[in-house]
Amino acid sequence: MRFVDRLLHQSGIPLTRRQFWQYAAVYWGFFGIISYWQSTMVWWITPNSRMYYVESLVWLLQLLYWWGATPLIIWLAQRYSFHNLHRLGGLLKPVAVHFFALSVLSFIQFALVYVLTNPAYLYESGQAITIRSMLVAFFFNFSNSFAQYLLLVAGYSIIAYIYRFQVLSQRHLQTELANEQLKSQLSNAQLQALKMQLNPHFLFNTLHTIVSLMVRNQPRLAIDMVTALSDLLRGVLAHQHENFLSFKQELQLTQQYLAIQQIRFRDRLVIEYAIEPAVEPCLVPSLILQPLVENAITHGIADLTTDALIRITAREQDGQLFISVFDNGWGIVRSSTRKGGGLGLSNTLSRLQQAYGDAGQLRFDQPHTGTTTVTIMLPLTVQKPFLQSYDTVSNPVN
Repeated sequence: MRFVDRLLHQSGIPLTRRQFWQYAAVYWGFFGIISYWQSTMVWWITPNSRMYYVESLVWLLQLLYWWGATPLIIWLAQRYSFHNLHRLGGLLKPVAVHFFALSVLSFIQFALVYVLTNPAYLYESGQAITIRSMLVAFFFNFSNSFAQYLLLVAGYSIIAYIYRFQVLSQRHLQTELANEQLKSQLSNAQLQALKMQLNPHFLFNTLHTIVSLMVRNQPRLAIDMVTALSDLLRGVLAHQHENFLSFKQELQLTQQYLAIQQIRFRDRLVIEYAIEPAVEPCLVPSLILQPLVENAITHGIADLTTDALIRITAREQDGQLFISVFDNGWGIVRSSTRKGGGLGLSNTLSRLQQAYGDAGQLRFDQPHTGTTTVTIMLPLTVQKPFLQSYDTVSNPVN
């Protein structure tokens, strides 16, 4: 019985031992019934013929014999399968093995039938079964036996292949799903890590400004800035687990940040908006706009004593969302050691490529006459984009 269990385990077919024997009985019983019906019809249409009871015993013994030999046949089918059909040698060897195995099994069957039924046949008919008649029956029935044997081997091989294919497909699907989940989790973790780099950046700058106001004995402005900072942090914390916000929500967070900066710059800073209403519900990576504005303040207008201007523009064109931040500052001095806008723009580009791949772009325009415009381009969508995993970001803005 352990032999049968081992066969079933190796085959991968989800059958119990009892089910195995039941299916084997159905298989051999089907051919046994056909054989019995064939013999009965021959006796019935043949004149002066008689059907002896011992012949029914022979039929039953043959059925039980092949039913009991099924595990051995299945083992041979596993051991000598027809999996190398593209090579002649891979086909001849299993055919030869199975031909020899069937010959041995058939010979043993006829030998058992001869030993067990010859006395009964002699008693009932008065005639003994001769060895010659047994050999004639052996060779006469060999083709049918060989066909039934090969049908069992081929049927088992096909069923085992189907189940193995299904198992491999399920494992492959589970692996793909696990990989997608890991990829998504990795992308989310990378986005969160980039956000954590941004949040302390403007937070520390704001706290430094508050301390400076207190040192300069301007408590009212310091209190106003603390209140504005509190509103900003409350808004950031409300969306801390969201990688994507509507542009309207993102703009509100940026306006809370600008409220802090307007306390700092007072009348020196003018902020303009040119926002198309149609882009407000579009999804953008959270905290994607604030670093652009901070970059414009830190590297653009910070040194201006009057008429500082920041203009935020958002528009849709050809299925793309264009978000631009313009400042009229002196611009960043171009050199081999400093390009772009520091950590903020570098992380912005990284997050765009992390979220959108090549569809997310950042453009940095700075004419020689001064002023700076930073534009980000991303797909116009109200659905969360599929997060792509990038080990490195090519050509980031430092």
